[in-house]
Amino acid sequence: MRKIRSQFFVSVLIIIIFLVSCRSISGTDNAKTLENSIIISVPSLKDETLKSLNQKDLESGTFSDQPTILTFPQLSDNSIEQIILNTIPGSFLPVRTNNGHIKIIYSDLDQNGYKDAFFLVVKNRENLNSNYSNLSDVSNLMKQDQLEVDFFLAVYLQLQGGMISMYRIPLGSSDVISDFSIFPIKKGEIIPLGINISFQTLKGINSEWIIFSSYNKFSLFSMTENISSHSIINDIDGDSIVDIIGWEDGLEEGTGYETYLTWFKWNGKEYREYQSTTIVRNLNGFLEQARLYLSFKQIDEFLSYSLDVNNYNEIIKSKDSSFDWIDKVFRPVPGSESEVDDLKDCGKIHSIVFPQIFENPFSPLGNSPKICNINVRIVCSDGYTYIRTARIRMNPNPFVKPQFSFYLD
Repeated sequence: MRKIRSQFFVSVLIIIIFLVSCRSISGTDNAKTLENSIIISVPSLKDETLKSLNQKDLESGTFSDQPTILTFPQLSDNSIEQIILNTIPGSFLPVRTNNGHIKIIYSDLDQNGYKDAFFLVVKNRENLNSNYSNLSDVSNLMKQDQLEVDFFLAVYLQLQGGMISMYRIPLGSSDVISDFSIFPIKKGEIIPLGINISFQTLKGINSEWIIFSSYNKFSLFSMTENISSHSIINDIDGDSIVDIIGWEDGLEEGTGYETYLTWFKWNGKEYREYQSTTIVRNLNGFLEQARLYLSFKQIDEFLSYSLDVNNYNEIIKSKDSSFDWIDKVFRPVPGSESEVDDLKDCGKIHSIVFPQIFENPFSPLGNSPKICNINVRIVCSDGYTYIRTARIRMNPNPFVKPQFSFYLD
């Protein structure tokens, strides 16, 4: 790094020119319009600080992919907030908490050991109250004279004793904000880093994820939560990275209501569609294959096909007969006469009737196992009929086989 002990005033002039002329710092291919600038806390620029600045970066107005990690005092939260207040353009208002402070979320985005600031700003207008409690008041949806607010995510990086205004990312307009939070994409790691901003509407909730794959690269992902669209956020393949499963209900000719599942997987830069499947069509196919195995007396094949691997391994180790396991799959209906019936008396199964599924029986809500109950009619070779119930579980990763299995708890 070039030494700049001499010509101190020339160096200061270079910095001032840079502060005025710097217009952009790399964002991402998917970014909307961004406003970027660099703000350095001038009172903290002592001679030692000037020595550490990269002259080439100052002249080009850009930063390298790997920020230089230097030793400077950690700015206090109050100092960070004051710098932010001194540098926000008058056309924007920071979103504040009830105690008057900016609602800031801290994380070390550039991983240089210093806290960086994430906060929301809104486009300024007359009589606008930018308190989070006011902006999150759902009664705003019912006010006919309520004007939508333009929201932006602002990101400031702490670097070399000052704060850099890295991004001001537009989030669109809304009446009510419902969530502003930060979360890791990969378990145990800061990067990639996700920011969630959700907005309440009359029809549901719209969420915008901003995912930083590095300090100077990010991508956007939008989700909608309403009566027919849901998103399941979970690590479904066990790689410690958050997956997104889009859950869409819609009409399908000849089937009824179908549910379409789409797996959006993190590829290192952004979430992209990875696989897709259905629920209703595949569940009916699962039951039809199970029926065929039982109708043709292929009990072992039925058990191998319809039970998950753990249950089937229990069968292999168990001394119980295959018919004993059939009795565990198809249980008496509580409170009915079937409770006193013994399926072993059936002898041989003549036919089995599963219900036709016309809509998705599973709920997308919660992280508990997706389980549904169905009633089954079993007709024996002697003509006797048994009514039984069975529980079906959908695989936590519904994109791999088996997608469904009979659930034994």
